[in-house]
Amino acid sequence: MIGFSDARDLVSSLFIMLDKKIFILFRIEFLVVIVTLLFFVMFLMDFFRHIIHNSLMRAVFSVFDAVSDSIVLYLLGAMQSAPFKNQLFPVWALVLVNFRYSADYISGYGVPDRGGRRFIEWRNVLKLLGTAFLNWSRGSRFARPLWSLWALQILRSGYRFHSHSLAFQSVWHGGSSELVSEYMHSNYKPSNPEPQDCDPGTMKGYNYLVYGESKQGMKLRKPQYALDIDSADQPRKTQKTRRRSATRESPTSSPRSAQERSPLITLDKIWGCLTCLLNNPEGNDGKVLSLAFALSRLLRCRLEDVTPQEHIFCINRQLVKKIIDENIGTNDAFSIMELQLALTNDYFNTRYPMVFWCGLLSFFMSLLPSVVTFGVVCWLGVDIRKVYKPPNGELANLVKGFNVDMIITWAFIVLMMIKEIWEMVTYLLSDWMRLLLVCKYVQRKDKSIDDRCMDHIIVSFFRSKINKKWHGLIDQYVFVQSYDDRPRCWNYLHNLTTGMVPKKDDGAKLSSAIKVPKYVRQAVLEKLHKILMEAQSHSLPSVIKTLSDVNSNRREQLKQYLPYLYLPTSSHIILVWHIATSLCEMELAKKQSVDLSNPGFLCSLLSCFTGCCSSKPYLMDVDEKKRKSIFSWFTNCCPSQLNKQKVSGMLPDKLQETYITANSLSRYCAYLLVSKPDLIPDSFLVPKIVFQNAVKSARDGILKCCDSLQSRHIKLQEEADKPIKESDYEDVLKQGAILGRKLLDHESEEGRWEILAGVWAELLIHIAPTWNAEAHKKCLSGGEFITQIWALLWHCGIQKSSLWPKEDATKNNASAEPQDNNARNDNGQVVEETQQAGADMRNNQIRIKVHEADELKGSKDPRIGDIRRGPRRMEGAGSSEIEEASQAMAVETTNSQGGIAAESPKQG
Repeated sequence: MIGFSDARDLVSSLFIMLDKKIFILFRIEFLVVIVTLLFFVMFLMDFFRHIIHNSLMRAVFSVFDAVSDSIVLYLLGAMQSAPFKNQLFPVWALVLVNFRYSADYISGYGVPDRGGRRFIEWRNVLKLLGTAFLNWSRGSRFARPLWSLWALQILRSGYRFHSHSLAFQSVWHGGSSELVSEYMHSNYKPSNPEPQDCDPGTMKGYNYLVYGESKQGMKLRKPQYALDIDSADQPRKTQKTRRRSATRESPTSSPRSAQERSPLITLDKIWGCLTCLLNNPEGNDGKVLSLAFALSRLLRCRLEDVTPQEHIFCINRQLVKKIIDENIGTNDAFSIMELQLALTNDYFNTRYPMVFWCGLLSFFMSLLPSVVTFGVVCWLGVDIRKVYKPPNGELANLVKGFNVDMIITWAFIVLMMIKEIWEMVTYLLSDWMRLLLVCKYVQRKDKSIDDRCMDHIIVSFFRSKINKKWHGLIDQYVFVQSYDDRPRCWNYLHNLTTGMVPKKDDGAKLSSAIKVPKYVRQAVLEKLHKILMEAQSHSLPSVIKTLSDVNSNRREQLKQYLPYLYLPTSSHIILVWHIATSLCEMELAKKQSVDLSNPGFLCSLLSCFTGCCSSKPYLMDVDEKKRKSIFSWFTNCCPSQLNKQKVSGMLPDKLQETYITANSLSRYCAYLLVSKPDLIPDSFLVPKIVFQNAVKSARDGILKCCDSLQSRHIKLQEEADKPIKESDYEDVLKQGAILGRKLLDHESEEGRWEILAGVWAELLIHIAPTWNAEAHKKCLSGGEFITQIWALLWHCGIQKSSLWPKEDATKNNASAEPQDNNARNDNGQVVEETQQAGADMRNNQIRIKVHEADELKGSKDPRIGDIRRGPRRMEGAGSSEIEEASQAMAVETTNSQGGIAAESPKQG
């Protein structure tokens, strides 16, 4: 029985190096248990790492990684220098190193391995050498299973090194981008075949590479340096016959005939074979997987700075239009993009390519060590059960007759078995295994082998899913709710940890992330479809069609909002429209009897408590299920700023749809501006400076001393009614209030939210194309909704938007695509009218400018450009045209606020 004093001494031994043997043993046991738990948590987190949305959780994984490594090194030294013998020390040491080896069994590193993560294997090898010395010097009674397990671990580490080298050199992985670029160029000439020869409905003509090139002999033929693929595993006689027949073909023969005879597994072959796969819906899953993988190989070309030929995008655009226009099975365009980006993330950030670098053969080579390890662990457990009894002179920790050391050891053995089984199941049910099975199925069909067993195997594998591809969340940021946040405690922790904890900016407190609403996916896909059907260039048009619809009977009324899309930078546009959207939301909430006043302490505490059980992302309650929650009767009793359930009635279906779409996209774009500025078109420090000045304007100016949404709503309304001074044109908060007031004064409730939903859906599409592919590459692991849109647009050859000012610097890692100066003529009539309105205001020399550009003066970053010029030249439009449109907005607003009738631009 352990007394109070003994327990106190045991706890003290964790912090004070007491020399008593029992204290040393307890310290080792305690740390062994702690580090095992850390490794087990890391093992579980690694499986879900690519869908972990919370950045704090990813930081926790890194902290666990560093801390656990240090503890293992300490334990190896402590076990070796312990002044007593314990036969289980070598077992514990080897098991801990094995746990460390498998802690990041998926996301250790990718094929490029630019971060040098694979050198962690050397640290594992050094730890294994330490355990070997411990086993040898301590004379373990379980020498045979321990040395077998040690040798097996050495072989596994060696195979990891070798498999990474082989995957990096293979044409299916490391050399894929160069091969795909040459292959596409040789099979899709600018005039042969023509794009109309390809059918995206059946994938006929889309012979995109999927699998099989690793087993082919490849060379470049002069003088065109076209790709020549010969089968390396077929008899030489067959290859010579093929070469002779190829020389007899006329120069004008179609390359498609050669493609049909090729043993390569291509997209059109897979779709043709899976059409009648047991007449089962799982056949569609195989189609989607092969399509996503083929597209991921093309996307890797962009991320690895390999430029496909321009005419490839013309063929690819038809495919993307079909994906957007129609669902493939139950998968829409975003589901396919999620799977594509998950496969791309696997290539750059996981070990899956090293496991499957040579198909099923390399998979079995990776699976075999796990099977053998499982057997050796069972052998070790049997030996411990038969042999181990603490001999005289050895120290063991006995509590009420139970040997704590044996309990720890048996727990280790059970965890190792579970770990090996789970690792095998994870690889077995992965998308890569499904893809290989589909390719093997197609190969057997090519050889006219009808195997019903193979059909059932594929169907069963596609029915067994253990993980989703993406977390499906989008972050949210609300300026009017967060501008007064000052994270002093967090930044103190940042200083205390010397930068290990990231610093937070004032006013940048994020709201809770939400699931991507179905309305958002539908709205964005509809806008994408319309834009791609009309766009013929390599850039998006310079107009927002929601405000420029020539067929709309409200065309003249919508023109008053157009100048707010010609602000100096995209950061200005995002914040102005975001503030206007928030003002409209507060007005709608007020009409629906939502209490926007500042809650008391008890109500705030209750709101926080109920918020943990039911998320309320908007001021309006748009979820019927949440109204019926167990807390609804309780929360309705007290008014609260966060009490979104107290409403007078349900919103109409159409209004609810546009309300959700506009708010979620507005807050998501604001989040990108605040937390992911590299993903928006602005350069360098521009988003940060614009945001900081907006926070300063709100905190020290317009919204000073406003402690509730109600007071902020009233203040913004009052600010919109005040006459405009010249300095106000630099204030995005002021401009946002004016825009919001225009929407409230001139539009009905349904019309207002329809405009906002359409504008935000199109703005997100215009924000998505960017030269900074590296920023999207960094987001592959966490996953961003905008990256899916960026990938869709890149597959169409669209890498920029004409809506934004043109950058002065050339793109450093984007394809050199020709500029299309007619990109803005999709809706030329409205654009000309907007430009004419600006021309009539030419004598009014009021400009919207960014005085903060002086802070960037002297910067050597070529991407900054000359911000002080205000609105610069956009793609396909002169700088004077956009500048004059801004002047039109300024004078029109001045006249309307000053009581001057300004019904038409010419009256200014």
